[in-house]
This record gives sequence, C-alpha cells and structure tokens, in this order.
Amino acid sequence: MAMARVLAFLTLFLLICRSEMSPNSSTLCDKVYWDFATCLRYLAGYESDPIPYCCKSIAELSSDAMQYTEAEAICQCIETLAMGADIRFDVSRVEDLPEKCHTPVTFPISNYMNCSK
Repeated sequence: MAMARVLAFLTLFLLICRSEMSPNSSTLCDKVYWDFATCLRYLAGYESDPIPYCCKSIAELSSDAMQYTEAEAICQCIETLAMGADIRFDVSRVEDLPEKCHTPVTFPISNYMNCSK
C-alpha cells in the first residue's frame, strides 16, 4: 500500500515538474524517476533486498552515466525525487547497493548531495 502511494505521488510529481524542465532533462528525469522508483523501498529501509528490476535499473543508469556523461544530471534527478517525495535514504543501504545488485553505481545517491562533484 505504501509503494502504491509513492508511485501515485511520483506520477503527480512528474506531471508538475515536467513543465519546469527542458525537454532533454525532462526525458532523462522521467527515466530516472520511473526506473529509480523501483529501488526506493529498499533504499528507505522498507525491504531487506532490492528487487531484481531495481538492480536492472541501477545497471542501466550506471551505464548511461558512464556512456553519456550524465552522472550529474542523474544525480540531480534523484535529488529532486528524494526531496519531492520526502524520502530519506539509508546510507548503509546506498553503500550496499552495488554489492547487492552485483553492479557498480557510477552516480551518487544521497538525500543531500553536491551533484557537480
């Protein structure tokens, strides 16, 4: 039930934010929001392990961050998502995500980050 509320909020959040973003950043953030949403329950401490689609999404976003040098933009989308949904990531779970998903994470994940670093 809580995940359904998060997804409903994300839908509304996307509709509101979309008009404020440039077309390119909007498209990237749409992908980040929908893909990264699958990891929220794990990163917030509600699930003991990330679901398989979360790991698949992390691998794709990591590839995008390396291939297209979009790590900063992905980081900003995640920060906007976390602040807008009032989600607090568990730092230890963020650190465990690469091991749990068996994939490197090439972009920062945090509630309050400096995406330019």
